Parts: sequence; structure tokens; C-alpha cells
Amino acid sequence: MQIFLINLRAFMAGRYGFDQLGGFLFGLSMVFWLLCIPLRWMHLPRVYFIFWALNTGLYVFALFRIFSRNTYRRTVENERYLRLRGRILPFLQRQREKHGDPDYFFKNCPFCGTKLRLRRVRGRHTSKCPKCGKKFTVRVLRGGKN
Repeated sequence: MQIFLINLRAFMAGRYGFDQLGGFLFGLSMVFWLLCIPLRWMHLPRVYFIFWALNTGLYVFALFRIFSRNTYRRTVENERYLRLRGRILPFLQRQREKHGDPDYFFKNCPFCGTKLRLRRVRGRHTSKCPKCGKKFTVRVLRGGKN
């Protein structure tokens, strides 16, 4: 086993290896592969071929990136992916906060900007920020489901 690991380490020397974009590509490839399974039995050959081609293409591209010796280009690709993910994930998190729990809502403290999770009780209420300790008025138009 150790001889295999030594040979593998020698083979991978100077190659790019696995990163966040590679993990995303492998995960997306697995999703398309899982979608291919029922499509094959549903007798939808065109749709099956499209998902199979996407699965295979993503898998091959991920492997190409892992074994690539052009580490500079792969690093640039990964940084671009991380920048894009850094813009998309906060948006998705805001949407989840906005629509996630009907009994609570989020509001920023007007004094220090801390994001506060407040109970959704209809009416006008006074809230105290746990960070800066200042009180401010919150008006809630719709109550929660309770």
C-alpha cells in the first residue's frame, strides 16, 4: 500500500489537484448522474442523452482540472468560481432569511448595523440591540403564524 501511495504522490507532483470548483463539478456531475437513472427507465432517450452528456462532460472536465499541470490557469478558474459563489450565496441566504421562518424577521440596528432576529408580533414595539444596548422602535405590519 505504501508503494502505491509513494507512486501516486510522485505522479501528482506538479499537478493542480482538487479544489472547491472541482468539488462543485463532481457534485453537479453526481446530480446529473442521479437524474439519468430514472430517465433511462422512462424511455426518454433524448432527455437521457442530454443529462448523460452533461454528467460525462462535467466529470471529464473535473478530472482534467485535477491532473492539469497548468496550475496558474486552474487557480484563476477557482478564484473566479469563488468570487461568483461569494456573490450568490449571500443572496440565497437573504432569501432564506426573508421567507424562511414566518414567526421571525430580520432587521438591522439603526445605530450599529447589527442584524437582529425579531419576533413577528403585529404592532409597534421597542427593541434593544444586544451589541450596542440602544433602544429603537420597530413596527410590524403582519403577525406570524404562531
